[in-house]
Amino acid sequence: MCDTPWLAQKQVVARAQVVGLQRERTVLSLIGNAQGLSRDVVLYPTGRALSAWVGYSVLGAVLDPTGKIVERFTPEVAPISEERVIDVAPPSYASRVGVREPLITGVRAIDGLLTCGVGQRMGIFASAGCGKTMLMHMLIEQTEADVFVIGLIGERGREVTEFVDMLRASHKKEKCVLVFATSDFPSVDRCNAAQLATIEAELRDQGKRVVLFIDSMTRYARALRDVALASGERPARRGYPASVFDNLPRLLERPGATSEGSITAFYTVLLESEEEADPMADEIRSILDGHLYLSRKLAGQGHYPAIDVLKSVSRVFGQVTTPTHAEQASAVRKLMTRLEELQLFIDLGKYRPGENIDNDRAMQMRDSLKTWLCTAGGGRLSTNPPLSGMNAFADQN
Repeated sequence: MCDTPWLAQKQVVARAQVVGLQRERTVLSLIGNAQGLSRDVVLYPTGRALSAWVGYSVLGAVLDPTGKIVERFTPEVAPISEERVIDVAPPSYASRVGVREPLITGVRAIDGLLTCGVGQRMGIFASAGCGKTMLMHMLIEQTEADVFVIGLIGERGREVTEFVDMLRASHKKEKCVLVFATSDFPSVDRCNAAQLATIEAELRDQGKRVVLFIDSMTRYARALRDVALASGERPARRGYPASVFDNLPRLLERPGATSEGSITAFYTVLLESEEEADPMADEIRSILDGHLYLSRKLAGQGHYPAIDVLKSVSRVFGQVTTPTHAEQASAVRKLMTRLEELQLFIDLGKYRPGENIDNDRAMQMRDSLKTWLCTAGGGRLSTNPPLSGMNAFADQN
């Protein structure tokens, strides 16, 4: 980090961050805007990296990319905090523990068929308008955790306002921390906001169960690209410099479960198209422990959350479920696969009841299965165990 004090009054008017090196030159990126800068300012190296306060004092607060509290949902609690550098290395493998405990989210499609674990890193992949924000709201309201950290990276200002309004009305507002950097913020601020949200989730080290949301990783990757290109790096895959692909796992590997606590993370990824390959989405998917794929078709039918179960996967499913649960989930997936295959015949008018008893049984369960999976937007989901209701479909399949 570098301060830029004004020579006349020795007042710091701006800060800059080192983002690259070019031979004998250091490349800096200005944090915030250039207002107040003139030829009368100088650069002064601080010798320190960007840091922020981490602890209970930030609970119930909204933070900007520098870690400054801009609003509070609740009165400040005892200031038990410590200052930490926001860009740190992920925990070593020796300090981690395996994912063994299921995370109950209250979303039937997830708890029943795509069960997540405490300490898992899950991606939410969707194109625009498929209900990513709605799903995040559901997860915050219904998942049991000690702390929720939300990072809104490169989002519209309107969406940040709406999210803040939602948290104000939430019964969990005293457990939430929101970090934002809207689309009009400089690229380095958007990068720092994702780092800041992740370091605020380090209440894990104090024995807390933390759930982290980053919306979105796509815009974080674009911010990394902008910073890298501005510092002189050459573009590689799809215009992204190589350093972007180095920095992604450095951020995504930081959540997880340790002997002290856990960070369960959900990262949204904006898809340009549901059909075309997206190298950035593929790279993120390869790093994470699973992905939830949101379907525009399901969203258009009013099916929320619009999770396409057959295209989604939880890589820790077998570690956090019982054999009975896994068997019933497999049966329901087979039922959904059969219904998907039958849909073509239905659309062509070729389906004839009575020709195949298994097809007829699947068609009889279609509406009830959709009702079980679907929850109207804004409604509170059932908190019943995932096996309740699911076993009815498995037993009849």
